[in-house]
Amino acid sequence: MEVDLVEVLGADAYVYGGMSRDDGTRAEVTVRTDGRTPPRRGETVFVSIDATQTHAFDAGTGVRLGD
Repeated sequence: MEVDLVEVLGADAYVYGGMSRDDGTRAEVTVRTDGRTPPRRGETVFVSIDATQTHAFDAGTGVRLGD
């Protein structure tokens, strides 16, 4: 994930960025992480995802998917 923006909110940080898809397009991603050691803008970080802890939203409407 290439980091575009980091928002530190105390114990947590929200990291906004993107990942390349197989077709060459970019997927926008937001990740919550430890606010004590957040990455910096421009860094590339490796992300592992626990599918039971994810929330997906429709890009057009903002409505949460899977409810």
